[in-house]
This record gives sequence, C-alpha cells and structure tokens, in this order.
Amino acid sequence: MATIISFLLISSLLIVSFPSFHARNTSDYHFYLKRACNDTPHRNLCTRSLAPFSHNTPMGSPREWAHLAVSVALSEYRRISNCLVKKHQGSPAFTDCTECMRDATVQLQSSEHELKNFDRTKFELQMNDIETWVSAALTDANTCIDGLMYYKGDQVGGVKHRVLKAAHLCSNALAFVNELASSKSTN
Repeated sequence: MATIISFLLISSLLIVSFPSFHARNTSDYHFYLKRACNDTPHRNLCTRSLAPFSHNTPMGSPREWAHLAVSVALSEYRRISNCLVKKHQGSPAFTDCTECMRDATVQLQSSEHELKNFDRTKFELQMNDIETWVSAALTDANTCIDGLMYYKGDQVGGVKHRVLKAAHLCSNALAFVNELASSKSTN
C-alpha cells in the first residue's frame, strides 16, 4: 500500500512540475532565438520564421542556426520557383525572374548541403563557398524584383511581395552564415 501511495505521489509531482519545466525550456529557446535574430537585418521575420524549428536547434550552435536559416530561405525560394514555373511559364514579365529564382534555389541547395556536411579541415573553403552562394541567391532575388518593377498588375505585385520576403529570409540567413564564419566554430 505504501508503495502505491509513493508511486502516485511521485507521479503527481512529475505531472505538476512538467509544464513549468517545459515552459522554462520554451522561454529559454525563445530568448536565445530573439538574441540570435537581433543581429539580422529583418529581426521580426527572423524570429517568426525560425521559431517553429528553434526547439530542435542546439542553443549555442552557430552552424545549426546558420543551417536552419538557410533551410528556411531555401524552402521559400523553392515555393516561389515552383509557383513561377506552374503559373507564369512563358509570361515575358516572369521569364527572367523564373530563371533567377531557379539559380538562387540551386545556390541555397549547395549551401544547405555544405552546412549539413561540414568538415573541420575544410572550414575556410566551405565558409567561402557558402557565403558566396548565399550572397548570389540574395542577388538573384534582387535581380528578379528589379526586373519586375517595369510591370504592373496584381500577379506581378504578389510575386514581388513573395520574392522580397524570400530576399529578406536570405539576408537573415547570410547574417547567420557570416556569424558562423567569424566564430570559426564547426559546432
């Protein structure tokens, strides 16, 4: 009987204390995410876009945060690229933009691959490549936006808005990549 009561008492304590433990961890991640995003050019977007994934990212790992930011930007670039191919293929207003977004997607895929397969012995080379690719992806998005400024209409406006958001995500990813490069840490 004493064993059953002890078991129930311990179980009750664990159930009651678990939510506060979880809340503390959630607030720790939220605090770190806000602090990490503080050094990005688009802080609010950074926090909103990375928050759903931040619980799976080690708090003190610049490489993991850079990888996450690049992955989020890549996901947005893929969505836009697929949308352009499906809905606007052959449209003169979107031809160059489609090509830019395809190129940018490849650049970000290469960056994501390198961040996933990091090798300490090749740190400088890998970081140079990643910085170049993420910068090129950002340039491609800006080139797309610049090319669309001569066109009017709801479709063009919607695409510009989405590409601008993707460029902001990429700009944030570049900030994380630059932070990783300056930290010289492969963690």
